[in-house]
Amino acid sequence: MGKIPLTRTGYEKLLRELEFLSKVERPQVIRELLEAAREGRVEENPDFKSALAERQKLDRRIKQLQQILANAEVLVGSNLPPNKVRFNCRVRIVNLHTGQEQQFTMVGSLEADAGRGHLSMSSPLGRALLGRAAGDRIRVKTPAGFRLYQILEIHMEEV
Repeated sequence: MGKIPLTRTGYEKLLRELEFLSKVERPQVIRELLEAAREGRVEENPDFKSALAERQKLDRRIKQLQQILANAEVLVGSNLPPNKVRFNCRVRIVNLHTGQEQQFTMVGSLEADAGRGHLSMSSPLGRALLGRAAGDRIRVKTPAGFRLYQILEIHMEEV
């Protein structure tokens, strides 16, 4: 697994989730497993099977979070000048065909959520924006055809 770019906020969010799952959720599920096992035959006990499935699901997520955090690279800067689109900057663009404006924070693929305004640097639009300056026009191929955008503003996010 290669390095996973994360913002400081994204890293801290994953760290909090790991801590919660490890220290709160998993011990609770273990208690439920023990209670269900005390009730008798575990093969026929739906509570035991349910608690076991929940523990397995939690263990998978805990392991996944540990791997992500072990490979995380918290990026706080960039070798690009501050007037260029880069990781953890906020960029406002306009679709030149529709006039619709959008604003995104450039993030790694793990934190991407376009609905919340977090655009992956590896998405087609993200790749087209990287390294560009305010005023630049970019052409992006989408499943519906080519789209033309113009960069209106670039702001560096606080770290």
